[in-house]
Amino acid sequence: MRRLPILAAVSLLSISAVMAHARSSEDRAGVGNQIIVGENETVGDVACVFCNVVVHGRVTGDVAIAFGKLQVDEGKSISGDVAAFATPITLEEGASIGGDLAAVGGNFTEKGATIHGDRVISSSPLWVLIPLAPILFFAGLIWLLITTIRNRTPMPPPYPGRYQRM
Repeated sequence: MRRLPILAAVSLLSISAVMAHARSSEDRAGVGNQIIVGENETVGDVACVFCNVVVHGRVTGDVAIAFGKLQVDEGKSISGDVAAFATPITLEEGASIGGDLAAVGGNFTEKGATIHGDRVISSSPLWVLIPLAPILFFAGLIWLLITTIRNRTPMPPPYPGRYQRM
């Protein structure tokens, strides 16, 4: 159970590669936009990064979101699993998730919804920094090197006669 949030985070970071290979025309994938499942619409899998997903209809597959927002309207359903990274999730009254829910680094609001599978929720914002830690480390290292080079004072000239041959 403790490995599930880590696996969810790793799988969500690789979501950009998955989005390029949508399995059918019913699948939805996006980067930086909004995915809306219409009232009488049924879609397969949904995957997005930096975007919002609003479910007014039915999702028969899985939903994977990173750095976005998920809202499932009243009485609507997601048949598969939901994996969310740094994403607030809102499930209205009567909404249902047929599989597991794994949410890392986002708020979770449930108003009488049903989750049939396991539920792993970590709303701590520090989880968001873990995948970004190597980037932040190298950015800090580069900043330190640039600051050190810029602030370096020139060496004073050597004392006259000190390095002269006698």
